[in-house]
Amino acid sequence: MDIYSSLVRPFLFRLSADQAHGLVRWALRFRPAWRLLGRNARSHYPRLATSIAGLQLDSPIGLAPGLDKDGRFISSLSQLGFGYLVVGSITKEPRKGNPFPRLVRYPETQAITNSMGLPSLGLEQAIKTLRHRPASGTKVIGSVAGFTMNELVECAERIEPHVDAVEIGLVCPNTTPEERIEELQIFTSLAKTLTDRIHKPLFIKVPPYFDGINRDRVMAMLDVCLRTGVDGLSLTGIGRMQEPKLGSGQGVLTGKPAFPDTLRITREVVERCRGRIAIRVSGGVFTGGDAAEVLRAGADAVEFYTAFVYRGWNTAGMIARELDTEMARAGIANAHDLQHSIFPVS
Repeated sequence: MDIYSSLVRPFLFRLSADQAHGLVRWALRFRPAWRLLGRNARSHYPRLATSIAGLQLDSPIGLAPGLDKDGRFISSLSQLGFGYLVVGSITKEPRKGNPFPRLVRYPETQAITNSMGLPSLGLEQAIKTLRHRPASGTKVIGSVAGFTMNELVECAERIEPHVDAVEIGLVCPNTTPEERIEELQIFTSLAKTLTDRIHKPLFIKVPPYFDGINRDRVMAMLDVCLRTGVDGLSLTGIGRMQEPKLGSGQGVLTGKPAFPDTLRITREVVERCRGRIAIRVSGGVFTGGDAAEVLRAGADAVEFYTAFVYRGWNTAGMIARELDTEMARAGIANAHDLQHSIFPVS
């Protein structure tokens, strides 16, 4: 019997989405419980072993940022079958985030509207926590966000010693226009500065696009990343929407409805980059079949978060098992062969 689907999810869904989110974060403090609950998720599938930007991973299945914003739950989450975890987004100063409600569920489409607004305990607290993170085979990527170039560089430099890789989030779609940095104006200078100062794998999170003007803007950002030697990109297909039930009145739509845009953006970015940079992708990945599609499109790794809400704590293990089964059926020996089946590395 699937305990999560039959018992736990119905209970959590009787609570508001924000209450359930808070309860799960509270429960993640208890590592022994998650070691027990995640025992079925930790199966090893040799054909899934891969590397991305120099990071050796047991699996290309990662947890997207947002659940563990400050690195407090690494010991529990590392028990749940992930190849890697993304912690963050971490900001220099503590932030409260947007007003509640911040989350709205849509069970009929397995989606969520998210209007968190970058709540964070701040850089100092994250460093204290990450400095004592447990030894684990699960790699940790520290995702930092900021509103000026100096903030981003400082956060990246200071978090680097405590994580396996660094991700730079240029803009959060839930913040106000006044807080948004002018990405393109400073992007080249930022990328050059970061590649000079960060020595572990460096990922830059580029925004999704839904029209030609923003597509051109993102493609220009990709060209800068390629010229300056950025190690990797983080992509997503989630877009903004109005939702009056949210405290801010708007948010981003995550979950299954985002998958078509995720796949479209992945294919277009991969075609532009042609294997010259590592690519991580999130947005609507729920199953091993979804992961296989994104990897076939040329991504190196896939991440999820909303699927965790709908499928439960064993989701990473289930996706890994489903992906392994698909690869075995297709006669694909390893994740590298799956990823490069359409766009070979040049």
